[in-house]
Amino acid sequence: MKLMVVESPNKVKKIESILGDGWKVVASVGHVRDLPKHDIGLEAPDFALQYEYIPPAQVQGRTFPGGEERVARIRALSGRADMIFLATDPDREGEAIAWHLKDALGLDEGDYERVTFDEITEKAIRAALSQARKIDADLVQAQEARRALDRIVGYLVSPLLSNMLGQNLSAGRVQSVAVRLVVDLERRIVAFKKTNHFGAVVKFDGGVWKAEWDTKPFITEDVPYVLDEALAKQAAGCRQFKVLDSGTDTAREAPPSCFSTSLMLQAASVTLKRDPELTAKDAQKLFEQGAITYIRTDSVNISDEAIAEVRAYAEGQGWKLPDAPRKFKTKAGAQEAHEAIRPAHIDVLEAGEDEHQRKLYALIWKRTVASQLADARYKVNSVTLEATDGAKPFQFKAKGRTLIEQGWRVLTAKDAVEDKTDDEAEDSAGKVPVLDVGSAKQADSGELLRKVTKAPPRFTKASLIKKLEDEGIGRPATYPAIMGNIMARGYLVEDKRYLVPTETGTILVEHLVKAGFEFMELAFTRELESQLDRIAEGEREYLDVVAPAYDQLKAELDAIAQGGDFKPRFACPKCSAGLRKYQKPGKLPIWYCTNDECKTFLDDVDGKPVERKEHPCPKCSTPLRRYKKKAGGLGWFCPTDDCKTFMDDDKGRPVEPKVHPCPKCSSPLRRFQKKDKESGKPIKGAFAWFCTNDECKTFLDDEKGQPVAIKTAPCPSCGKPMYRRKGQYGYWWGCSGFKDGCKVIMDDQAGKPVPKQAKGAKPAAKATVKRAAAPTRLVLKTPKK
Repeated sequence: MKLMVVESPNKVKKIESILGDGWKVVASVGHVRDLPKHDIGLEAPDFALQYEYIPPAQVQGRTFPGGEERVARIRALSGRADMIFLATDPDREGEAIAWHLKDALGLDEGDYERVTFDEITEKAIRAALSQARKIDADLVQAQEARRALDRIVGYLVSPLLSNMLGQNLSAGRVQSVAVRLVVDLERRIVAFKKTNHFGAVVKFDGGVWKAEWDTKPFITEDVPYVLDEALAKQAAGCRQFKVLDSGTDTAREAPPSCFSTSLMLQAASVTLKRDPELTAKDAQKLFEQGAITYIRTDSVNISDEAIAEVRAYAEGQGWKLPDAPRKFKTKAGAQEAHEAIRPAHIDVLEAGEDEHQRKLYALIWKRTVASQLADARYKVNSVTLEATDGAKPFQFKAKGRTLIEQGWRVLTAKDAVEDKTDDEAEDSAGKVPVLDVGSAKQADSGELLRKVTKAPPRFTKASLIKKLEDEGIGRPATYPAIMGNIMARGYLVEDKRYLVPTETGTILVEHLVKAGFEFMELAFTRELESQLDRIAEGEREYLDVVAPAYDQLKAELDAIAQGGDFKPRFACPKCSAGLRKYQKPGKLPIWYCTNDECKTFLDDVDGKPVERKEHPCPKCSTPLRRYKKKAGGLGWFCPTDDCKTFMDDDKGRPVEPKVHPCPKCSSPLRRFQKKDKESGKPIKGAFAWFCTNDECKTFLDDEKGQPVAIKTAPCPSCGKPMYRRKGQYGYWWGCSGFKDGCKVIMDDQAGKPVPKQAKGAKPAAKATVKRAAAPTRLVLKTPKK
């Protein structure tokens, strides 16, 4: 038996069906070992990474096996195998997982082979087996160096940052730079001062086409806009024109390239409105199904063989092709170990197990085929006019573009990556005609254009990924994780798809930059990425990159400790050390001094530390304690067992609560949260009031925080009182005679009991049921002969 180990269990069945008898395929289910969860996991001077098995995980009541158990299962199979093929993903992380498996299984060099394939097809897998090799130590070291650098920054800087700023914060070698890009842009937006300026447009031939005033003769470098409204009105008032120039030309528009990882994430964000993290998962599923090629790549080109398949398919459809296959220019620093993302079978038009996967596959399919089609061709007419009835020689220009050959646009109207707003979209002048030079032309109407300069647009997730890629920050496998981390930690929020830094994100960046950390500079982070690439290529060693980065960061931290410029945001009133915010689940936040020898604690008001002030109980003088009410809000109580004093909170001070007297004995009523009789758990939103006089058994309902009489109504079956109750799904009515056998239960409508079928009664109508589409299987269509 031959044993193949892959990462995902979703690949197992398909690969086994391809390999056939004599093979067993098993999944490692991703990483089996990782760095310690609560420790840095490396030490100077060798910075050797200290790994441990990933522990079992519990998700929604299910326990998933940990790394040790998964390795044991693979080891049991490996004992019966003639050869073990480590077929983890074809990137640095996959290479590292293969090394961990080899090490954990105790395999010698002769016991295993390393194979990689970019698509799950028989041809690709057979080719991989014929080119089996050993684990690439350079790729493993590059991945370990990335983990080490990320760990060093996170574990050395995050505690200092948290103590200085008073809350749990995480500094990241790459994620903090990404947040900085958004914060810096936001500062430019806030500082931007808009300028109102003017333009003019005239329309011809019943509005069929228009020409816009050329303002260049009226502006300067110092004042690049027309600020004179009267001048613009004069231009807009022109009606008689002489044709100075007119001509026609053709223009070509080449198709966009195939998708790299970054381009795919951007396109899905722009076109499908899908988060990069979710798109990455959809793409991974498509790869595991054998629908597309490997999804982590910098390349925008596909193989010659794939190009031939695309061209053959397009020719069969009657779509125009260029004379020669297309190859696209790649960006500097791109790692082209894999081809661009493309369908594994170009004649499969639909694939995926759900709607999101199917839409992503369609996006990839169209992009791949379009990339090899002919240019779109346009007829371009242009006209330059000069006013003959104006106070000044105003010139107007028009340019109109008409599509004459669709080319690649037969498949898509635009580049899926482009995220232009309506204002940024090309403003067509309409059907501009070709006119005789020197001829006269009369305009039908004119319009004054009121314009205003705009601040630079905020980043979207798509444009931030593009910016990171352009700056050489991060790599294909890291973009979804970067976006997920900075959003989950609350450093950025989305406002109508645009990224806005939170107060926490802004404070984080301000202090990291002020402290002078080099990893916050784009050039430094870019150079580190380059160094990691050189490790992967065998040009640098692990220690050559990790040790200097550690030494520099340590020197920066020592300088901060000695300089005293990096002061805490909230200083302890006793020892001046940083105060830090802490909150247990369900409890009020407090602030404590980060100096272990100082035992200072402070209260929290509006997210800031305030001196604790003792407020004596008005009854027994014991200091009151503040607490978080289950019903919402804050309150104060007396901790003395015999004293049952409760008070409301007003900006951190106890105040007398509003007293609601019992309607029977006039003793104070108290509000409480109802509990489910079976589970004993509080019912969300269900409250009531009881009399604090033990001898009085009065209970009342709650309505918007006020006690109201319990609503009753006679039972239509037995005549006994029915009571209004609130359950998990809202109000309902139950008969008090249920102990005597009456089972009447009614719905609630506007505070009154109604029969269940009568609630919101409407004429019966035939229900319309939408059923989800069945998962689409890959279907290979027979090519046209």
